[in-house]
Amino acid sequence: MLGAEILAFLQACPMTVLVLDTAGRIIFVNEAGKLIHLEDRLVGMDIARFMPEWPLLSGVSTAFVCDRFGHRQLCRVRVMNWPVGTKAATVIFLEPADAERPAGYAAREANLRLRYVIEMLPEAVCVFDASDRYVLWNQKYAELYADIAEHLRPGIAFEEILRISLAGGEMRELVEDKEAWFRERMKKFHQPVAQEEQQLRDGRWLRHDDRRTPDGGAIGMRIDITDLKQREDWLRQLFDANPMPMLLCDGNSLAILQANKAAVDFYGFQRSDLLSKRACDMHAEGEVHAFEKALLDLEGHCDARTIWRQTTREGLERHVLIYVRLLYEGSERRLLLTVADVSDRILAEAEANRLAHHDVLTGLPNRMQFYKALAGALVSGQREKVVICYLDLDGFKPVNDTFGHAAGDEVLKSVAKRLQIQAREHLVARLGGDEFAILMTGERAESVDLAERCIASFEEPFAINGLAIRLGVSIGIAAADGSDGEALMQEADRALYRAKADGRNTWQMMSEDGPVLKRAKA
Repeated sequence: MLGAEILAFLQACPMTVLVLDTAGRIIFVNEAGKLIHLEDRLVGMDIARFMPEWPLLSGVSTAFVCDRFGHRQLCRVRVMNWPVGTKAATVIFLEPADAERPAGYAAREANLRLRYVIEMLPEAVCVFDASDRYVLWNQKYAELYADIAEHLRPGIAFEEILRISLAGGEMRELVEDKEAWFRERMKKFHQPVAQEEQQLRDGRWLRHDDRRTPDGGAIGMRIDITDLKQREDWLRQLFDANPMPMLLCDGNSLAILQANKAAVDFYGFQRSDLLSKRACDMHAEGEVHAFEKALLDLEGHCDARTIWRQTTREGLERHVLIYVRLLYEGSERRLLLTVADVSDRILAEAEANRLAHHDVLTGLPNRMQFYKALAGALVSGQREKVVICYLDLDGFKPVNDTFGHAAGDEVLKSVAKRLQIQAREHLVARLGGDEFAILMTGERAESVDLAERCIASFEEPFAINGLAIRLGVSIGIAAADGSDGEALMQEADRALYRAKADGRNTWQMMSEDGPVLKRAKA
């Protein structure tokens, strides 16, 4: 049940030592048992035969012990539960209550306590003197390094044990270059504090934690971190396999420390190039400082709310949402960025917005957008210069009736292009059917010039199925004169009606003095 090292230690103890199994039977007694005249053959006997007051609580107490002569002797008793693998053994230390302690007893008792402490630790532990020689080690250490366990003894040098392990064929560590490993291991062992991770041949991982003591000695611990490495590996796989671009950044410098495959593919940079950048370097000009400040001021996790513009290696602009998680690696501040590409959504929204405000056939602003622009113009500082030209095609209905709607649609698209050319910087809109409108800001004389240019642009015939078809356009003009948008449109509509009634292919303007008619030249 107990390892050889522990039994040797108990055998050398200056006090009487009894080890019991879980049933209370004695399984070990050391040489000092004769100090209280116990029977010669104790192994296998029940402890209650010699100690009527048994069981006793853990700790130090006094109790009567019956010796082989039948005498009762008062003893100091220390009861300890000593872990052995997955089980436990009860260890009893006895000495006569009136006995004088021999020289060196205190030192041996301190040594006993130290051995007990290291046996209680869950890790493999070894203790070295100032000359790097083994002093103590626990059972877990001997079990971990089974290949050199038989060579362990107090006073053997750490270097010698390493060479024995390297020379054998059952070395636990996974080592490629033994000499290089030996030199590096000895170098780290002599440092004040040294930590390293080492993989074993059976796939497990250990962390070597060696620390120098003030007297020049050293304490080494071997901690099994297999589960930790497994979790790290799983997290790494989740990070690398995540379909969304992810970046791990330094929380202070914003330098990119890690990037998953999705991020490399998304930004188009080589991994090494991406790891030489900062988290804000991919942002479009004008957003770099804002994003940098947002990350540096971050005090907790941040769900994506702002749509940022980033640029890939090829110069392609992407719209993204960025989720940020604040992490700590020891005392180091880290930021985990997850990038969601919403470019398609933004483009779809922009297109939907465009379609909501533009005519599908001609691409011109529609009636809704025209009225919105008109309202904006009427509240501007140039309200008195706002003029509307309301246009309606002459002779368009026969085109649809004769050649069909597809040919009519082509004519409407051609009309839109001619009007845009003539309107120059002014807004041209299709209000519906064959009705168009031009919103301009300027003098009335300019609107008359615009109307005449538009009428003149129709002198060139339209080509339909190889035929030259002539169309005209009638225009009603209305200036603001304090009117609101709806009233202004009604005035323009009345002017258009008059132009239609007075022969078509003309323009007419509504004014305070009544309509003024101007016929286009034939």
